Amino acid sequence: MGEDAGVSGCRIERELGDVAGTLGRAKAECEKFRSVWIGDTEGGRYELRTPLGMVVGTYSVAGQRVTFLVEKKPRVVPCALVERVLDLFLDAGG
Repeated sequence: MGEDAGVSGCRIERELGDVAGTLGRAKAECEKFRSVWIGDTEGGRYELRTPLGMVVGTYSVAGQRVTFLVEKKPRVVPCALVERVLDLFLDAGG
């Protein structure tokens, strides 16, 4: 599960069966919401638009495990909510 990584950030880890397919779906979902997802199956960065402000971070891939580090988020948005939204992007249409 996600855990706090400081005042503004979060660390979220997920095991993905199809890393390339799942990250591809996440990128497509981001584009629908005018958000940014740049990267590949080794790592990258994202900027997710929310009504409360941007959620910005990076991700890295080691085998099937993807680690998301949230570097910036609105102070009023808890890590649990960021984790839930990220899961929705990762599971979009999958």
